[in-house]
Parts: sequence; structure tokens; C-alpha cells
Amino acid sequence: MTAINRIDQIPPSHTIFPASSHPDLQQPGFVHHGWNTGRQLLLHAAGSPLAKPMTSQPHPLRQQAITHLHALTEHLDDVAGPLILALHVCAVQQPLADADTTTLIPLIGEAVADLGDWDVRAPLPEQLDLITRAVQAMQPCMPH
Repeated sequence: MTAINRIDQIPPSHTIFPASSHPDLQQPGFVHHGWNTGRQLLLHAAGSPLAKPMTSQPHPLRQQAITHLHALTEHLDDVAGPLILALHVCAVQQPLADADTTTLIPLIGEAVADLGDWDVRAPLPEQLDLITRAVQAMQPCMPH
């Protein structure tokens, strides 16, 4: 598997979660939709040409999430790993939108375990707040 070092290298859900990896992933569901939604939010926040055009009337929560994600850092690709962990937490574990860092730490640990093959490593302690804020920005846009 290729290392994910930049936002525009985040693969779509069927690559990260192939149907053969788990019986619950045989049909697209919340995990797939959540991953693809969050991926698009990050691609838009990074200004990637891979971002799909938003509909003519974008959902206000999505625009707000993109704005918050963009504001987290001027150089989104420098923090691709922590943002990918936030994406995984949102899509797979689906915490409450107001979850705090203490609540998210075990979920981040699960995300690191799941994404290790993609060379996504454990975050530095100072990156935990960034992950928390990214989860809080993305989670309201996740399918429920």
C-alpha cells in the first residue's frame, strides 16, 4: 500500500475499506459514505483539484466544516496524518460532534492500528488537539 503523506493522496473508501476486509463492508454503508464525505471535505479545505464540485447550493454544514478545516492550519498537507486519523475516527467510530480529546484518544488508537499499512503513524501529543478540532468540524456532516 502506498503511504498517505498528503491530503490529495487519501484514497476513496473502497480502497481503504475493501468489501473483502469485513462482512459489514460488503455493501456501501455509513463507513463508506462517511469516509467519502470527510475525504471531500478535506480535499476542498486543501484546495485540491481532486475535490468534486459542490452542488450549486452547498449544504451550510459542509461549507462551515471546510472553513474550519482550512483554518486549522495554513499547510494542510503538513498535517495529513492527523487529519486522516480524524477522518477515520469520524467515518468508522462516529463519535459525538462535541467529543473531547480524552474521549477520542482510544478511537485515535484504533485508527492508527487500522491505517498503519498506509504509513499513517501515531500523532504527536501536540497534534491531539488538531485531531479533536478536525473531528468536531467534520462530524456534523457525517451520514447518520
